Amino acid sequence: MIFRKVSLAFALGASLSVPRIVIAQAASMQTPAPSFSPDEVIPFDSAVTKGTLPNALQYYVRKNARPANRVLLRLVVKTGSLDEADDQRGLAHMLEHMAFNGSEHFKPGELVSYFESFGAKLGPHVNAYTSFAETVYMLELPTDREGVVERGLQALADFGGGLALDPKEIDKERGVVIEEWRGGLGAGSRIRDKQIPLLYNKSRYAERLPIGKPEVLRTFKPERLRAFYDAFYRPDRMAVVAVGDMDPATLEAAIRAAFGTLAARGQAPAAREAAVPLTHDTLVGVATDPEVTQSSVEVIRKRPRDSEQRVSDYRRDLVERLFDQMLNDRFEEIGRRPEATFLDAGASGGAISPDVATFTLGAAVQDGHIPDGLTSLVVESRRALQFGFNASELDRARKWMMAFYERAYNERDKTESGSFAQEYLNHFLEGEPSPGITYEYRLVQQLMPRVTGEEVSGLVRRLLDADSRVVLAVTPQKPGVTVPTDQQLRDTIASAEKVAVTPWTDTATTAPLMATKPEAAAVTSRREIAELGVTVVRLANGVEAWLKPTDFKNDQVVFALSGEGGTSLAPPEDYPEASLASVYTNLSGAGGHKALELQKLLAGKLASASPSVGLSTQGVSGSASPAELETALQLLYEEFTAPGDDPDAFALLKKQLDAALVNRDQSPQAVFGEKVAAINSSNHYTSKPLTVARVDALDRAKMTAFYRACFSNASDFTFFMVGAFKIDDAVPLIARYVGSLPSTGGAASHFKDVGRKFPSEVVKARVEKGREPRSQTVISFFADPPPDPMEQERIGAATDVLETALRDMLREDLGQTYTVSVGLQQSLPQRGDGRIVISFGSAPENVDSMVQRVLGEVKRLQTDGPSETLVARAKEAALRAYETSLKQNGYWLGRLQSTHMYAQDPLLILRRKDRIEAVTAGNVKDIFVKYFPTERYTVVTLVPEKTQQE
Repeated sequence: MIFRKVSLAFALGASLSVPRIVIAQAASMQTPAPSFSPDEVIPFDSAVTKGTLPNALQYYVRKNARPANRVLLRLVVKTGSLDEADDQRGLAHMLEHMAFNGSEHFKPGELVSYFESFGAKLGPHVNAYTSFAETVYMLELPTDREGVVERGLQALADFGGGLALDPKEIDKERGVVIEEWRGGLGAGSRIRDKQIPLLYNKSRYAERLPIGKPEVLRTFKPERLRAFYDAFYRPDRMAVVAVGDMDPATLEAAIRAAFGTLAARGQAPAAREAAVPLTHDTLVGVATDPEVTQSSVEVIRKRPRDSEQRVSDYRRDLVERLFDQMLNDRFEEIGRRPEATFLDAGASGGAISPDVATFTLGAAVQDGHIPDGLTSLVVESRRALQFGFNASELDRARKWMMAFYERAYNERDKTESGSFAQEYLNHFLEGEPSPGITYEYRLVQQLMPRVTGEEVSGLVRRLLDADSRVVLAVTPQKPGVTVPTDQQLRDTIASAEKVAVTPWTDTATTAPLMATKPEAAAVTSRREIAELGVTVVRLANGVEAWLKPTDFKNDQVVFALSGEGGTSLAPPEDYPEASLASVYTNLSGAGGHKALELQKLLAGKLASASPSVGLSTQGVSGSASPAELETALQLLYEEFTAPGDDPDAFALLKKQLDAALVNRDQSPQAVFGEKVAAINSSNHYTSKPLTVARVDALDRAKMTAFYRACFSNASDFTFFMVGAFKIDDAVPLIARYVGSLPSTGGAASHFKDVGRKFPSEVVKARVEKGREPRSQTVISFFADPPPDPMEQERIGAATDVLETALRDMLREDLGQTYTVSVGLQQSLPQRGDGRIVISFGSAPENVDSMVQRVLGEVKRLQTDGPSETLVARAKEAALRAYETSLKQNGYWLGRLQSTHMYAQDPLLILRRKDRIEAVTAGNVKDIFVKYFPTERYTVVTLVPEKTQQE
């Protein structure tokens, strides 16, 4: 079901480290709820057309208009790396790649170019993935172009039974898959390879990572790929999912036409043997690596996976998520204490196979403190086991979850198609019920109030059972860091289990969010921008409010109060304090409430407001359900007028920063990123990395003073709000909480030009870091265009054209990279260091030749210009993205802000289609000449240290 596998805190947008994003109690659920029996089987959603073809292929069809004029297609195949023989390791994944390289109805290279001509780009709209047990192909296609959806279904049918598997194309694709494998190398993969045998207890999972073995990928015979395809790609192992803005009967008929003749090409394979053994032992593994940057420890408890088919199963899952929420709340509170032995900790449920569920406790710790963190996990587990939870804790957890369901129910007609598609994938692959939100909402109405503390306590005993327990610890390998042995961690657990625990003391403030509400300010003027549906009101304190009601979402309002200035106004020597000022405030609280007090006070309320300070701007942004808009605006008021200043929060910030930075120079990617930033900004002070020594010297008073200066004069700010509200209801609230913000009047503040400059010549540098045979290259051309919409549109087309051309050359033709990206990076409104950045990964020995190919392609585009075909594809992608964006609240909020900042006509928002259509091959060629200067670019490459030694 749509809520089953999502962490509640994550789903609501809550954050353990950013307490300002708080959730509130939803409005009372008034819909009469029917009575559900515990033994009742959860039904399948009647809004879905579900069927099975004569060849046993299943299908799911649903009409849904978000996004409009789009349909999402999925082909799901119940096969993955677990089905590979020893000499086929990686071929399930290889087969997924080959689906895009020639089939019965698409020549090699034709499929991607065809769909990109209609705006469906490789990556976001044309993609696939391979896992242990499934392979999924994904298309998002326009429904307003005749024949495109049918062509998409034909492509998926080809994937299912009509792949060409040409040996020449296989040889070309070997390099791409090897480069994908290469891109995953590093500390993470080395730690994974040590941990997986323990986690999966030496089962087949540990031997069948989907990426495969490079030695197999380089040398396998094409017939072994064909053998895997013929054995496992069978209609009885497949399902087609189609969700989108199209008549369901038409979609169903098209599925039947495309897939009806699909047939098995061999005997059914034997049943897969991939059980994960459960034991009564505790397995312990301590992994170290020179490139690991932080220490951590996890305790993973494995158990047989439960049934999910009945109402009683749903209730059990509901109780488990309540337990997760309450335990996570405790860990967050402990982590804020000065004596905390961990930096962050949490609990979560999950599964590692179709038959094995898990419950995991994990903690990030300072180096050398793994035993301390492990002790805390064990002690808090025992506290929950012995004493359960307080009524106040359960009440807050209920409020959070009720708010979650309330929002989902309110948005039931505005759900994105991708959410539905994922539900039906889960139903086919795992049998996970999919009854629809109306059923779930009413079910939770009945179940939630009846969950008792005793019921939660009973579940705790089951989840925290000591059977089949795995302890995984990770720590950097470097002098001065003590690495615990497996036995030491076993002894730590044994000692922690003897610690006497006492009941949890839960404290919560009863004070209101605001003791006294401010007086509403007068509205001094009001005007309409009818074409945009925007009302602009000016308040007595000088703040102008731009308000756009929409019907894109039923339960969402987004807003931002923004002004110019930012860290550019801080002295260079105080830049670290200025850049961390809003982070510190987030940790401290607001309005006289500490952060944790606020989080408890507002339990269950869908309302947030969070301050931020950037290089050139500062502001407070947030969101709310319409019912909680006043709460969110109260938070905005408090963040502006009464920011917290908590010494304990300052100590926590320094501890977290120190842990994040102490091993940073061990990470090849971090060192490489710092080098790129330093070179492309001419070693500007804003690009210099924070150090442990500088963290130690942070000045709390300077942080607080800078923050208060940034938010001292409301007349420097403009307020924007978009979403599900009515103007006449919103204006009085805005007048009260925005109009009453302190204002000194006078001339508006402006940001300061900090002097970031891109190098004035060609600069090349090489970073030697890392152990694995992988390289990363970043090529940057000086490009600092003004925020002129037409110029920006043409640059967007040029970068899209170049990315496609380089992808076709470096990946498809040469097989030398897995991905290449091209994009404009600017610090607008700052000017001087803008650049167009090209990045790609590769084998170290290919770097020099690939750089020359990139430079050669840029030169060719400057001389010959791009093809009409590539420009047309870029324009179509831009038009499709724009069409979708116009139905998103966040897009309108951002565009209203930017047009106001750059003093542009806001009607330009509606004229982007004209700008896109005005793009031509000729003016894109001009962009290549203007913004890819051959005398002003940088090349920075990361290479492994051993390459130099060899």
